[in-house]
Amino acid sequence: MISHFVNFLKRKKISRTLIIYMCKFLSLINQIFPKNSKNILLYVSSRDFLNDNTEAIYNYLLRENYDKKYRIICCVPKSNDKKENNYVGYLAGIWYYLTSKYVFFSYGDFRIKPSKKQVVVNQWHGTPIKNICKLLNDGKYKNEDLDTFSLLVSSSENISPLYAKAFGCRHEKVKELGYARNDYLYSSKYTLDLLGIDKNKYSKIILWMPTFRMDKDDNTIINGKVTETFLPIMTTDESLQRLNDFLVANNILLILKIHPIAKFNKFDYSNLLLLYNEDLYIKGIKLYEFVKDVDSLITDYSSIISDYLLVDKPIGFTLDDFDDYAENRGFAIDNVKEYFPGKHIYCENDFYEYILDIKKEKDLYKEKRKEVCKFFNKYNDSNNCFRLLNYVGIAK
Repeated sequence: MISHFVNFLKRKKISRTLIIYMCKFLSLINQIFPKNSKNILLYVSSRDFLNDNTEAIYNYLLRENYDKKYRIICCVPKSNDKKENNYVGYLAGIWYYLTSKYVFFSYGDFRIKPSKKQVVVNQWHGTPIKNICKLLNDGKYKNEDLDTFSLLVSSSENISPLYAKAFGCRHEKVKELGYARNDYLYSSKYTLDLLGIDKNKYSKIILWMPTFRMDKDDNTIINGKVTETFLPIMTTDESLQRLNDFLVANNILLILKIHPIAKFNKFDYSNLLLLYNEDLYIKGIKLYEFVKDVDSLITDYSSIISDYLLVDKPIGFTLDDFDDYAENRGFAIDNVKEYFPGKHIYCENDFYEYILDIKKEKDLYKEKRKEVCKFFNKYNDSNNCFRLLNYVGIAK
């Protein structure tokens, strides 16, 4: 009930100030509360499941038996799954924030200032290719204090200054340790079989991951153009039918992974497969375990660009609404198109040409990908979780 009330307040402009003042009060209390050095809190106050970098850290902690030495608490107020005894709700989550030495989050900051006796880690949920937080064109967070952490995880020295500016924090707080979720890119698990996809049935399997244009729960959040299909390039039902016919003719499977907060119209085509987070969850598959198994990626302005570069497979970029996206959301990186090392897709024909290039294994951007990968990623290994925990002093 409390979490629903807080979410209701967030939707009311007049109450946002009230929430911020409540957090300031809790920040003062947090300075005097004693901290339990054996408590690790992982939270996401704005999602209904533990995900992204925070989930990756949680999974690593359990897999490596850190729970034998530490108490690991998960605060996911919107979750209906309270079967695990380490899951707590909103009020208990605040209590554990005030009493735990170690805190990790990627989404939904509590906005409580950390104590000097704490290590509060902001792992965020993606490289700021597009504007985030204080960089947003609408100025939503311009006058808000977002510096409510001890450490902010970055992927490289080139990205750290963007984070510092976006969160209004000292550059010294941003550390290049690599994103925890990227460890999954090196997993030995083969996920296509688990999803019931026969790779031998198709000449190639391509993943399409567009970023969101409109929030499914808040129609005021618009980035770029909003089309009939809520997709770029393939903007009508007729274009999707043409695409499916093309895929069938070339024996290619295109998997469309829907952004968790994106508004979208469902469809049913033979060679266009819709994939949701739930489809992966019920099979025990992490998104980045799956991402590594496809032959190619199509995306646009999503932060998956920097992560998928570690896989070193071709990427196509849909840019038909680039100008609109730049005007509405904006980009954190100057001359951002220079950091899109792959075919730039502006129309249906470009989309088809890219798919044919993948079928023919025509890769013109391999060297450029390596160059851009070094810009985005300091590390190319599976040690990000270990590196982070070791840095903050959590040892088995």
